[in-house]
Amino acid sequence: MLDWLRLIRASGLFTIASNSLAAVLVCVAGDDLHPLWLLKRLETGGWTILWIPVASCCLYASGMLWNDLNDLERDRVLNPRRPLPSGRIALPAAFVVGVLLAVGALAAGYMAAGGTGFDAAGVVLILALTYDFAAKEVPYLGSLVMGLVRASHATFAVLLLGQDYFKMALHISHNPYRSPLILSYPLILGTYIVGLTLISELESRKSHRWELLVGGATVATAIGLAVVRVLTAPWITPLARWGAVGPLGVGLSMALLAVILGWLLTLIGKPYLQALHTGRQALVGSTVFAGLAGIILLDALVAGSANPVGALLVIGLFPLFRTVGAMIRMD
Repeated sequence: MLDWLRLIRASGLFTIASNSLAAVLVCVAGDDLHPLWLLKRLETGGWTILWIPVASCCLYASGMLWNDLNDLERDRVLNPRRPLPSGRIALPAAFVVGVLLAVGALAAGYMAAGGTGFDAAGVVLILALTYDFAAKEVPYLGSLVMGLVRASHATFAVLLLGQDYFKMALHISHNPYRSPLILSYPLILGTYIVGLTLISELESRKSHRWELLVGGATVATAIGLAVVRVLTAPWITPLARWGAVGPLGVGLSMALLAVILGWLLTLIGKPYLQALHTGRQALVGSTVFAGLAGIILLDALVAGSANPVGALLVIGLFPLFRTVGAMIRMD
């Protein structure tokens, strides 16, 4: 079982969860949303929304598994201890599970939202397979496609709120009371992933230091956009008007988000600046590893811009990501 969890990079499922939380909170920013909104929806017959996280997990696991299937020959040389090249997981079994995960993702999307859910899951799946089998080996194009994979996946998560929100997010329908920036989070996440993937490309090919600069600048742009969301958060003014405790609440909330921002910058910045200074490829890997953990911190910033409590919910996923990652780390 551990080898299967390694194969699908199970710790990354916590970043999928944080992506979903951030996407949902951005959509409902400014609404009087009950903390137990999910349970309330389930009570009113909304059980079908549980198919959305099932589809998300299948999409993520499928993408990771097919990626390793495509890399099998290279891993036999560079990473022979991994589950597939070592033979601990049989190749036919991996193919069957990969197909089942892909089909399961589409089926779960359909169960959640009919044709809309099927189509949305299909877009994510097509982009993921395009990256695995075509775009990954093409410099820069692979990074762009991977950014689109994560951005589309975050948009898919909006179906947790129902098809009305999903259609508003895609501007298929219009609501004058909704923010025109519903898709700002997928844009931020996609930009971050593009930059991180650009940096990761430099682990396996000859590169120039200016490419590392471009990747870092792209990641910094995404973080900057998240900070703009925090500074223009819709809860600042209403919370400040809560009598004597209002300004204190705003101050504490901003302090929390400032700590998260400092944590994110320190986590990524230290290995990145060392890699930039020394030009060592080994440090590029450390930067990528830190950047993967940084996805949850970025999500916490964005979630906090929608609701300060949201930042705490997302941050709670960070130790789980670290613990599971340490337990089932890929060789």
